[in-house]
Amino acid sequence: MARQERAEQTRRRIVEAAAAEFAEHGYDGTSLHRIVRSAGVTMGALTFHFPSKSALADAVQEAGTTATREVMRHSVPVPGLQGVLDEVLTLADALRTTQCIRAAARLTREGHAADHGWYGTWVPGLREALERAWREERLDGGLTPLAAASLLSHVLLGVEAAVTAPQALRSITGDGPEEGLAQALKALGALLVSSSAAAPGDA
Repeated sequence: MARQERAEQTRRRIVEAAAAEFAEHGYDGTSLHRIVRSAGVTMGALTFHFPSKSALADAVQEAGTTATREVMRHSVPVPGLQGVLDEVLTLADALRTTQCIRAAARLTREGHAADHGWYGTWVPGLREALERAWREERLDGGLTPLAAASLLSHVLLGVEAAVTAPQALRSITGDGPEEGLAQALKALGALLVSSSAAAPGDA
């Protein structure tokens, strides 16, 4: 049992080190030698657990999607559109603070993920929440729940990219990714509500 526990601890250290590497450098820029040094293991130990770089990326992707599900499971639901925007902010904060989530998002963006990758973890739930908000708040204004889900997905993709270079964004907007996102979502919510109120046919 002790040997099995040590093997599991070694595997976990490798995945954590790989997540940091993939999040920072992407798939092509990731160095297995840097992962080995960071995890404090030998190359033999790495290849014992993960026979290829692709297999290691898959494990990081799995860790990131699992962590994302946990984040969303523990978020406090708020009804309506505001609740949806709050969930997007929760995901953005997880991207900023959790390396395996950021790595999973980047691997998906770069095309190194099966099926829908990281986006498949939360986009369907986001779309369902938007559809409920549309019904409950009678939103219209020409924007559909599917289009809104696509827009918010692109916003989060931008957040993931901006987290790796926050100073570049700050030099343009004066804000970091988290402040800028909060302002953008506030503006989007106001736009949806105001355009819906202005739409004819509900009087």
